[in-house]
Amino acid sequence: MPRLIIPLFWVYWVALLPARVLGAGARRRNRGQEPQVGIESGIIGWTHVYFEELLGSAQDFFGANQVQKQVIDRDQRYYPQFVANQRLDSPNTVVLDVRTPGQSWSRSLAEGFRVAWYLNRHGVTPIVVLTDAFYRRHRWQAAVLTAYHGCVVTFAHTDIAGKIFPHSRICGPLFMPISRKRVAELELAKARFVSTRDASTPLIIQFIGSMYSPRDQFLEVVQEKLAVNGIELRINSDKAGTSNDDYWRVLVESDIIFTTTLQGPTRGFVDWIWIRQAVFRYAETMAAGTVLVAQCVEGGFPYFTKDSDYLEFEGVDEAVAEITALVVDPDLRSRIADSGHATITRYVQESTFWKDVMNCCQPD
Repeated sequence: MPRLIIPLFWVYWVALLPARVLGAGARRRNRGQEPQVGIESGIIGWTHVYFEELLGSAQDFFGANQVQKQVIDRDQRYYPQFVANQRLDSPNTVVLDVRTPGQSWSRSLAEGFRVAWYLNRHGVTPIVVLTDAFYRRHRWQAAVLTAYHGCVVTFAHTDIAGKIFPHSRICGPLFMPISRKRVAELELAKARFVSTRDASTPLIIQFIGSMYSPRDQFLEVVQEKLAVNGIELRINSDKAGTSNDDYWRVLVESDIIFTTTLQGPTRGFVDWIWIRQAVFRYAETMAAGTVLVAQCVEGGFPYFTKDSDYLEFEGVDEAVAEITALVVDPDLRSRIADSGHATITRYVQESTFWKDVMNCCQPD
């Protein structure tokens, strides 16, 4: 079942071949130029932390004048807006989120092909953001958009997602990109918080994220077992309604951030739902100088070292043990927080996220 996407992909691959041939000259011109990058998202998408930091980190790497923000109004037809943005900004590289054009198979089939034709005809390199590689429709869109060139960025490990993806230009698991400006702001905020905090204030341990099955049952059990030891786990389940400033403040003013890599609610078009992917909260928590306790990522997460940059758990009992160890040992908390912060700061300063993406997107 998971590989049913592949025959459909090859139908579109053949259909896109004329655009590929017609775009040969444009590709040659673009190949010799510095990257001019357009980053596309919907109006709501641009209010999210991910796209805010994606834009800022891209400007750090490519240069502020080389990166353009492209906005899509979901209440208007997608393709004319996409074309208008490309004509206005003239990018040779465009970052796309497969969720932006629409959330139905019919729109995906039509818009995916039209955008892929335009990209190939004009020699524009696509970088596709695929936040969940195991949603079949999203995976199909990402594959078609990058059928001939470009790459796909995902939180899933390529050794696993690659088994059900029709080409090899898929990069993951990657962490959330963070801008240099954000890291500097977080360091100042953390220093202010620590200097003004009352030493008698209880530790703050939080989970941030959406609640759905089986995540909610898992968190409830962890919360109950921690309570037996006199430890409170706060669950902030309203992230969607939290401003970006509030999100960063919660990370900075927490002592421990606890997160899972369990997937979202089961849907009819979802396959391989059991695969645990890297999630938001890894890079953000470390950038905020806070200790992270995170569930194992399927296939591993090579950017960060467990027991050094963060603590890792498999099941309920191990999660409770890791959190308890941090609560009773302030030196351990300090060591893990400092190491994690140093690691993500190095990645941010060296633009590791974008270097790895561009290595995966070598021009054809």
